Amino acid sequence: MGFLSFNEKYYTKVLERLEGRTLGKDELYEARQLLRLLDDLLDEGYTLLNCTLEEKYSAVSRLRAILKANNETPFPIQKRILREVEYADAETDVEAVCEHLSKRIRNGVAPSDNPFLDGLINYCRWISRRPDTAYVFLLRDAFLPYLYFRGSGKSGLYPWVINRNFLHQTAGEGVDDLLRLPVYEALESGVSDYGDFFAFCMPRIRKVLSEHPVLERVLRELLDGIRESKILVIESGYCGTVPLTLAALDNRVDFRLYTTAPFLYEIYREKIFCRRYEQIRSFETLYAQDILMKFSSFRNGRFYVKTAADGEIWERAAGEVAALQDVNSTFRMKRQI
Repeated sequence: MGFLSFNEKYYTKVLERLEGRTLGKDELYEARQLLRLLDDLLDEGYTLLNCTLEEKYSAVSRLRAILKANNETPFPIQKRILREVEYADAETDVEAVCEHLSKRIRNGVAPSDNPFLDGLINYCRWISRRPDTAYVFLLRDAFLPYLYFRGSGKSGLYPWVINRNFLHQTAGEGVDDLLRLPVYEALESGVSDYGDFFAFCMPRIRKVLSEHPVLERVLRELLDGIRESKILVIESGYCGTVPLTLAALDNRVDFRLYTTAPFLYEIYREKIFCRRYEQIRSFETLYAQDILMKFSSFRNGRFYVKTAADGEIWERAAGEVAALQDVNSTFRMKRQI
């Protein structure tokens, strides 16, 4: 069981269900989302799934044929902002990045007109504040939500740069795949609700961590440093690998995602803001979250990053932050479904 075998079974089953008939709006939307997921993986350089599905089942071609036969088009691929970014040699911490952005905004910067920022603000408002709860924001993807909450003057906010680079530096190449594997094994085993899903994943995640003791120690120390009785982890979404890993170590942990993959909609239904996988790139490719900074190191309990040397990147990132602060106070949040 695993990533490839689950996806092979999932996609072939969907294709059998959708092919050879006129489809309704919801079914076409499903086909577009599943094709977009494959397109995103390919654009990011992960070719194995696409190649396997196409060589063995012509799955990508068949999905495109289904859409064409029903007069529908695929979602356009949203390219990452820049492929090559020069970063400063010096390390800094996240709070220094926040102060630099604040200074730029005070000196005057035009708020970004990126329409997706309204969706991000809605997501932040949906999360809301809860008593005796710490909020852990997984950077880089949740940097703007962190700044949104930080701007409210609330305490108990933790910006943690726990991403693929952090995991690789702390535990070696491939540990992120090992931590993600239980998600696909659980799906392939047929679990249908979060309780069973988590019960399946937790011991397997703990086993991976026990085999990487430095990573386990670092994560436990970070969690032990939080005194609140509840912890809510915030990120953009998809598999939820890091939130699940933290939850496997500490029963105080819950999490919220902007969205996830279609095959996880039902399992994560109480933890996701919307069922719009095609928007995840819009979330993750904002300047402040995609290229403003990158993980550099973790030491003495602190995360360090390197920031973009390009002033235009800083200006655009500051514009995104300014847009968060420039929201109409009467703007009403509506959860998307």
